[in-house]
Amino acid sequence: MKSILFYLPSTGSHMQITRGMAGTNPANYQNMLRQLTHQVRAADEMGYWGASFTEHHFHIEGFEVSNNPILLGLYLGQQTKNIRIGQMANVLPLHNPIRLAEDLSMLDHMMRGRTFVGIARGFQRRWADVMGQVYGVGGTLSDRSESDRRNRRLFEEHWEIIKKAWTNETFTHEGEQWTIPPKDLEFPYDAVRRFGRGQDDAGRIVEVGIAPRPYQTPHPPVFQPFSFSEDTFRFCARENVVPIVMHTDPVRVGELLDVYVEEAEAAGRGRLARGESVGVMRDVLVSRNKEEAHHWARHGGGFIFDNWFGPMGFTEALRNTGETGPIGSDYDTLVERGLEWVGTPDDINRKIERLVEHHTPEYLLQCQYSGPIPHDVQMRSLELWATEIAPNWL
Repeated sequence: MKSILFYLPSTGSHMQITRGMAGTNPANYQNMLRQLTHQVRAADEMGYWGASFTEHHFHIEGFEVSNNPILLGLYLGQQTKNIRIGQMANVLPLHNPIRLAEDLSMLDHMMRGRTFVGIARGFQRRWADVMGQVYGVGGTLSDRSESDRRNRRLFEEHWEIIKKAWTNETFTHEGEQWTIPPKDLEFPYDAVRRFGRGQDDAGRIVEVGIAPRPYQTPHPPVFQPFSFSEDTFRFCARENVVPIVMHTDPVRVGELLDVYVEEAEAAGRGRLARGESVGVMRDVLVSRNKEEAHHWARHGGGFIFDNWFGPMGFTEALRNTGETGPIGSDYDTLVERGLEWVGTPDDINRKIERLVEHHTPEYLLQCQYSGPIPHDVQMRSLELWATEIAPNWL
């Protein structure tokens, strides 16, 4: 498995966050940058495949202070040598797709191909509904409402535009939201005809293209976290996108992997091995002392899930097949359901062994809670994974 660190970079310790408004403290943000720099540099030296950052806005509470994962990734990418840097993910319905295609192409060049791209639909309504007004779209929890359907249509249209921009010197597009270029766009300059393309004999622009196109051919690898529905898995399979599974129930994970294999074959990608081009996400913290690991994980991922992700509906990732009724979001439930990979190297090796008995995911997305989990604890965890776990599963 290829190990990708997934940072939801909190600004402030557990205590600072509980005091309130930790996300607005500049000193907290500077400390977060210092810790991320040391951790990603160490991961680079230890051979981790990648590091990634989320996209969220308005997080004055201090959770997930990562407004621009492209910019944060470039900051860290310029300080590393081999590790790949990416986003998990850019929320496509809320971006101008041409600007995003350009920004990601620039990042790919600045990183000389050490980047990968994440795409998502967006679920946090506080920022998605505010920033999506221009497109008439907001956050969604895949409830098949009209708002959810509008979000998916815009997500797929924006992905189509980005892909066209990356893979063609010039392109056109006509969709529900976008007409590229607009009809009868006059730009009657001879330089376009002499040195470029996309102009008709009357001086109207009939095609456009971005510059630069990506460094990687045809474009950087693309991931979609977190993929819950069969519709999303089918989209990813058709588009050669790596879905990241958050489900903890082995039966449901297996069903989704089978959907991906079937749809990929129908799309002409050949017969993939089960788990190929698919990732699984788990919260990971490794320590020589199991009790210490659980103590800090309870104050890290356990604290944030119980107060943030659980109330937003992510407990559905913990549901077993056929189960009904509410599911807890407390740390003990996360451990019992298998979202938390916390303990000694031997504990984690056994968890991986159980995973690969049924599934062989190509990627493991390791959720990291810097800030609430102290820096020295995080650094030891990275080293123990790299030296006593990863070599068993390469």
